[in-house]
Amino acid sequence: MSTAPATPGPGKTSQPTTRPRLDEDGRRERLEAFHATLSAQVLSLTTSQAWTAWLGTAARFHHYSTLNTVAIWAQRSDATQVAGYRVWQSMGRQVRKGEQGIQILAPVTRRPDQPDPDGPDGPDKDHDSARPSPAVAGQDHPPAGARRVVGYRIAHVFDISQTDGDPLAQLADIRPRLLTGQAPEHLWDGLALQVSEAGYHLADEALSNGANGQTNYTNRSVLIHPDLDPAHRVKTLAHELGHITLHEPGDSSDASTFAASCRGRIEVEAESVAFLVTSARGMDSSQFSFPYVAGWAQQSKDVEATLRETASRALSTAHKILDRLERDNPAPLDVAEDQAPTIVHTPRRRTQHEAHRPAAPNRAPDVGMSR
Repeated sequence: MSTAPATPGPGKTSQPTTRPRLDEDGRRERLEAFHATLSAQVLSLTTSQAWTAWLGTAARFHHYSTLNTVAIWAQRSDATQVAGYRVWQSMGRQVRKGEQGIQILAPVTRRPDQPDPDGPDGPDKDHDSARPSPAVAGQDHPPAGARRVVGYRIAHVFDISQTDGDPLAQLADIRPRLLTGQAPEHLWDGLALQVSEAGYHLADEALSNGANGQTNYTNRSVLIHPDLDPAHRVKTLAHELGHITLHEPGDSSDASTFAASCRGRIEVEAESVAFLVTSARGMDSSQFSFPYVAGWAQQSKDVEATLRETASRALSTAHKILDRLERDNPAPLDVAEDQAPTIVHTPRRRTQHEAHRPAAPNRAPDVGMSR
């Protein structure tokens, strides 16, 4: 783990020619335009046929227990999507004749008023003392009509590779895609300085949970994955700075909001800040930010309301960050806030000691885990 630089490297004694600093009204207009684009694209994604079809598909697949997941892997290690025989039929696919099912444990449930063939009203009356009680945890009696688990049975599921039929809805085309390439000059150093001034330690670390960045409010640290391209590292750093500014529990003005808000709303705000900041500095993060925000916003009942309610906080935070960036390092003349940068540099990513560490394999980001 290496400490990320918070100030320009040695030898940087002169600044590039700069243009006049934008007035606040002009900046706000640009940020509002960027946020309008973000909202429109997110709404387009969450209401698109591909998105809704994929959600419908995902809902049809059961979330298996850890025990059953291990059982599936042990019997068919290459399985990717499994479901029961009739579920596949309902989705327009048919299990091929002769395919061997994957055995899992399925619960057997009954209502309290439904006789158990092996219970006290069944043929094995002499062993009723060994039967499970119908009580539910925390209750003396189960709710009227509630079903209870009375045992388990062997059930069979099949992997998609064992079936033929209609293709399933895919989300590959609208998953977040990691950014590649370089970052705008001075952006990393400017964001790192603000993280440091907020009292957080910034460091490189390969996170075991698959995320690209992480903010820890307890030990006041911000971790960024070291093996991302500079463009994605700087976007992730802007995302984490958004969390620090908006969601720090120690800030009394936002503590109740932080505690009451769902994770989805928090991630929408932080990634919106990242998109606004990088866009204002001429870097396009839409291939990651749009589907990432869409994925988290989809958790709410009203995506449009979530975007509308988070807009003000995201805009004001982005404006605050950019205002400080502009004071420290005004954007060069040839990097207007609505254009792609032409002067770029690579943020320092590792110490000399870590330079020989093998690079981590490329990782496909998951909605809601990677930033």
